[in-house]
Amino acid sequence: MKYLKVLIFTIFCSVNVQAQDLTTEQKEQLEYKVSVFMSNDKELQKLWYEDRMDKMKLKGKLRKDYLKIVQYHALKMEQLRKIKNKISADQMKSKLQQQIMLMEVDVKEVLDRNQFEIHQKTWKAIIKAVILKEGLDVK
Repeated sequence: MKYLKVLIFTIFCSVNVQAQDLTTEQKEQLEYKVSVFMSNDKELQKLWYEDRMDKMKLKGKLRKDYLKIVQYHALKMEQLRKIKNKISADQMKSKLQQQIMLMEVDVKEVLDRNQFEIHQKTWKAIIKAVILKEGLDVK
């Protein structure tokens, strides 16, 4: 569960800009802009992910089912931390991406197209934050 927290809870969308000054594309880029929490403010990070689920309009059983799938795959990603020192950064990134693909297969069954796109953008931001936080962004 700790890696789940690192994955889901290490990101935050934090830009205050007046909406009328931005194009739709710019607003979307800001919405998924992430910064790694130095303070590990778990509650704020949880709220960010809850907001993503609200944007997907997930409610009731669908929201619970989606969250179970995400938590399962995040736990699988957490287990990768055990081998982090035994494999290269590129191999770790590859394993994370494989787990993301498996999660996408599972969530695609319960989400509509728009929800799935938001899910993908959310997890792209999460993985970016994890790669930076874990020092895997080595060329």
